[in-house]
Amino acid sequence: MEWYALGCLSPRQEVKIRDEARKAGFDAFVPLSYEVKNIRGQKQRKLIPALSGLIFAKGELEALRAYTQESAYPVFIRKSTFSNHEDYLVIPTKAMEDFIAVTEHREEHVSYFRPEEISLQEGDRIRIKGGLYDGREGIIMRIKGKRNRHLVVQIPGFLVAAVELSPQMIELKDTPLREKPSKNVDADKKRLLELSHRLLFEIADKHKCEEEYYLLFSEMRRIRERLKPIKAFTPATEADLALPMYLSAVLLNEDVDPSKERLLKAVEKLKDTSKLKASCLDYLEKTKSK
Repeated sequence: MEWYALGCLSPRQEVKIRDEARKAGFDAFVPLSYEVKNIRGQKQRKLIPALSGLIFAKGELEALRAYTQESAYPVFIRKSTFSNHEDYLVIPTKAMEDFIAVTEHREEHVSYFRPEEISLQEGDRIRIKGGLYDGREGIIMRIKGKRNRHLVVQIPGFLVAAVELSPQMIELKDTPLREKPSKNVDADKKRLLELSHRLLFEIADKHKCEEEYYLLFSEMRRIRERLKPIKAFTPATEADLALPMYLSAVLLNEDVDPSKERLLKAVEKLKDTSKLKASCLDYLEKTKSK
């Protein structure tokens, strides 16, 4: 059985169609949000579909086609193209399950967007650990006009939902970042060194599940990716780049040996009176126990 997108032409009938589909034996879902209206001088809240004319249903295609023909409402299975072929839209099961699990019963705390209204390239892929959303996946990002970071989940091509979530429940997924090469290498090198130093030496282990640590760690990963393709051409600039790259490698526990070897080679070419050389050697000593 697959998840399909159903369309309807009758306004505000989505919930009734959902209930009818459930009675017919299908899993069905309609994303809901609160609408606040001023009626006779009083504000009233009402749950309405987040996207007009859209219902999601899970079942065998032939059974769903039969249901749409027998429904009391003008409902149809949405197609994926504008061709005359019956090439119906199928929603990936994992994406649909994650979306339902994160948004269901949280109408007051969910913001909905159309795909074109939000960039899903920002932030890191994350997995929720513990609680109601254990194992669910999405993207962590800051939404324009909102103060805190949000878990973003999507139904591909249809709808995006942003839910404020405690960072204590978040862990990064091992998925590659897509960062363009740095456009300001000096600023990124300096920031990467600051972040790596803070994360390695200033934040105690008991605080490493808190929001500050997570956000700093996420920023550190992105800057490191931007600096990966950068090359240096003098001993000083090479050491200046190799040092934060090595410290961030220790934090990530990846490419540690190659990063250390690169740093040692750069240090060897520096003069003994160099303050940068002394700093590099000091960090190498400090990270022995990391």
